[in-house]
Amino acid sequence: MPALVLCLVLGAGAAAPTTPATRPVESPDLPRATSSAEADSAHRATPTPTAVPAYRQANIVAVLTIHGPIDKITLSSLERRIEQAKLDGAEAVVLDLDTPGGMLEPTLDICHLVRNDAPANIVAWVNPKAYSAGTIIALACREIVVAPNAAFGDAAPISPFGAIPLTERAKLESPILSEVIDSARRNHYDEKLVQSFVSVGVELWLIEHERTGERIFVDRREYRLVMGEDPPDELTPVAPPSRPGAPPSVKPWFDTTLPVVHGDQARPDQEEALRMQIELEQDRPSSRRVLADADRGQWTPIRQVVSNDRLLVLRPQEAEYYGLSAAIIANDDQLKAYFGAQTVRRYDQAWSESLVQFLTNRIVMGVLLVIFMVCLLIELAAPGLGVFGATALVSLFVLIGAPWLTGMAQWWEILLIGMGLALIAVEVFIIPGFGVAGATGAGCVLVGLVGTFVSEDLSTPAGQSDLIKGVAATLTALFAAGIASWFLFRNMENLPLLGRIILKTELGRHAPDAADGRGLLESIGPARLPLQIGDLGVAETDLRPAGRADFGGRLVDVKSVGDYVDKGARLRVVSVGPFVIEVEDAKA
Repeated sequence: MPALVLCLVLGAGAAAPTTPATRPVESPDLPRATSSAEADSAHRATPTPTAVPAYRQANIVAVLTIHGPIDKITLSSLERRIEQAKLDGAEAVVLDLDTPGGMLEPTLDICHLVRNDAPANIVAWVNPKAYSAGTIIALACREIVVAPNAAFGDAAPISPFGAIPLTERAKLESPILSEVIDSARRNHYDEKLVQSFVSVGVELWLIEHERTGERIFVDRREYRLVMGEDPPDELTPVAPPSRPGAPPSVKPWFDTTLPVVHGDQARPDQEEALRMQIELEQDRPSSRRVLADADRGQWTPIRQVVSNDRLLVLRPQEAEYYGLSAAIIANDDQLKAYFGAQTVRRYDQAWSESLVQFLTNRIVMGVLLVIFMVCLLIELAAPGLGVFGATALVSLFVLIGAPWLTGMAQWWEILLIGMGLALIAVEVFIIPGFGVAGATGAGCVLVGLVGTFVSEDLSTPAGQSDLIKGVAATLTALFAAGIASWFLFRNMENLPLLGRIILKTELGRHAPDAADGRGLLESIGPARLPLQIGDLGVAETDLRPAGRADFGGRLVDVKSVGDYVDKGARLRVVSVGPFVIEVEDAKA
């Protein structure tokens, strides 16, 4: 079975810590007048002025931004910023979330960080979106608040290679379900509701107890148990009874969820096995009401929450209605009022962390890989001023260094790349022509480069996914490098900038001059040199395998096609190319 890509829907160690810039929030002047629509919008977005609960009240609030895809840099950056915020005396932390999702392992580590190392008064602010990994992190916080146009949810693992088989899907969902259920039990969310963020096929209905007004979310089996019949295909929402403290009714919102394509449904025994496995992983027992036959006839259906072919995505009013969001917060001033705070300080990701995050992007790594291969091929085929060799080394340094900082590159990968380059150098300079050292070196370099793309254990689906992506990226870069090198070789004469970089001059040779008997020879490149196959010359330096040779008073760079040739040996030209002249020992 091919390894599956483990990523979150809609979805690279850390840079040196730097002290974040903090920005106290200043209260803006109130406008002189507002329209009725603006006033209504402001009224709905601004929390009603009430006494702030003691568990929430904080004088200094630290806002930590999480913008963009979530990865290991996000994790290390949050660790640094949380510690800095605590040193600065922050009594509450807000995670400002605007993310399409991200990697699973860093997401679970961030949830652990939120529960164990962050201040207890930690709130997630969905501003404006927190899909997938963002939703999982938000659920781990003590409270969730949302921006007026926010959306969050849709946290299922997917594979870009097609539908996920049932067994694999259950294996991928298990750690995510365990995490969100644990968060639900800690923060008093409905367990069934949070599962519908993750699993396709979780059908939910909202029902209300006729006497107590208690509301719970039930699946098809529980609905049948308390209602005595199967739920209708489409349940017309019933307005909740008017009573003090009741949440507002909302209109149906099936079009706000994201449809997903899935295979056949899991068998009941598989679902039960997954439920038991997740239950064993929980630290806290479930407090959810257990329905029985005695509850039949005491409940009223309110609305269908999610159908079996969709993943749950919530908007602000829906999040409040279902008990996931504590308030709608539009800006930092409203956030300050929410905590009853005197100061709100923002701690953004450092520029060095953002740079490393950019350099570990898969596309950027692929581009660096192409640059490295193209420059290495040109430098080996047409030695010159060393510009291409230097560029190849810089590209390789960045290609390895950025993943090393993020923990994606391990010591064995760097060792393989170093050994590979050493073997290639042996092939070029010490034992040319045989090919074993060069081929082995090239293989080591390729394996090491593939390894820089792997950030997880290869025994896990995530690690196997990284391996597939690394192999694909390396082979694609190798193909692209071959095409680019061929194009450059064929068009070098039409590219004057590159033509001037490639070595086309004779070095260190003087000839008689009419004036003083000495003078520099005219610069001549291999393409312009009037040499023919079979011409004879003398080695001016040792050829190991490259060096210099004298052909009729002209000193040019040549390359031996056989074994090493000692200085002073007679040479015969065997090939004249646009970038290199190949010679052999004339005695051979």
